[in-house]
Amino acid sequence: MIIAMALMSTVLPFWMGQRYGIVRLVSPMHLLAYFASFGFLTKAVVYPSTPEWAFYARFVDTPGAGLTGALYLTVFIMMLCLGYRLAVRPVDIRSGQAAARQIAAGLQRRGALFAAAFAIAALTVILILRARGMSGVSHDMLETLNTDKQIDVSANGVGSTLAGIKSLFIVPKCAFVLLLAHGIVTRDGFVFGLAGMIAGLLVLTALISGDRFELVELLAYGAATYLIVGGRLRMRSLLAAAGAVVLVLLLSAYMTTLRGSDAGLLHQIVASTYFLDFNASVMVTDRVSPAMYLLGDSYTWWSFGWVPRAIWLDKPAIDLGVSFKRDVMGIDTGGAFNVTGPGEAFINFGWAGAFVGAVLGWIYRRGEAYLLSAQASLGHASFVFYPLLFYPFVQATLQSSFSAYVVGAVAQGILICAMIALFIPRYRPLTHLQRSAYAS
Repeated sequence: MIIAMALMSTVLPFWMGQRYGIVRLVSPMHLLAYFASFGFLTKAVVYPSTPEWAFYARFVDTPGAGLTGALYLTVFIMMLCLGYRLAVRPVDIRSGQAAARQIAAGLQRRGALFAAAFAIAALTVILILRARGMSGVSHDMLETLNTDKQIDVSANGVGSTLAGIKSLFIVPKCAFVLLLAHGIVTRDGFVFGLAGMIAGLLVLTALISGDRFELVELLAYGAATYLIVGGRLRMRSLLAAAGAVVLVLLLSAYMTTLRGSDAGLLHQIVASTYFLDFNASVMVTDRVSPAMYLLGDSYTWWSFGWVPRAIWLDKPAIDLGVSFKRDVMGIDTGGAFNVTGPGEAFINFGWAGAFVGAVLGWIYRRGEAYLLSAQASLGHASFVFYPLLFYPFVQATLQSSFSAYVVGAVAQGILICAMIALFIPRYRPLTHLQRSAYAS
């Protein structure tokens, strides 16, 4: 029964992405299907044969808990699909793609963009190393950075992850997206080379920041950018994508060894709480009682997240995963468990939290339609925000928690707007008649 629910929760979103998605293979419904396949379906298939890999089994032994958690997660995913479908309106996909290509082709001051990306990335790495009391890059240093995710941990087990400093990485990420889009549209090999160099730099910063999902995000940035500006699915592009996936898997495995683990790739996936995690739903439906409901409080924690921890040493964590581990699961060893979007909704509203999925699904569709529209792309270069902020928003609301995303996203959005103002020409918004002519 659990496998059947997981299969339905993967296939239906993918079908909806194929039927209604504005951008091929990376629409919000496609992303939902990918996260469900790794976080729900794969784990549901593997756990019966290797139950010791089930993360929730370390803490939950209630009979039927797995089925209850799977049912809640399935209902939440179905509500996501319903909210997305209710927001679907007719969209002129061709004009939006043409606008994105026109904006990408007009990229200006490419040398300055490349130099700024390298300078900001180097500065950010230096700031991270200094904050951790390090002076150079070495294998031992990488082990430390990948093992100890927090510094200045308080008595409550809450420490600084240097999220404010890491927000500066959005500059090289934005440069990568802009240069890649420009290279695809103009077919300029030199620009592709610049984009490749920045990609290499971002891989290095992922190793230094100790975040394997930075590698997954870089892969998503490239795929989304390629498809948004009309890249075709040919043998060369498919081979390049396959090579990138293999590289991400190898680097992820290396980062795992830096943490002192020798687990295989399958074990890393199914024994973790990453992606749209089945384990989190089992744990919250088993442990969270009505007296513990937050009634929406966690969705407002971003309001005090702006204060740096260097100023407010005892600032509470804005990531609900910390509270999930400490207060719900009763584990005081510091750090956090991935609470996931469905888990956060349940901690706030119980089973009624499934309706949060409908709201998110509606937001997914309206955000996708706006950012990829010709009007918004021509006037604000909005397509750039799709891979850089909208994809991470979908990822965060499926895998992580809401407030933890908002604080970083606002700061990153300001930096992206500044880069658009400096390097991308925009055009006056089209009238209705102009839009019709543009589409034709």
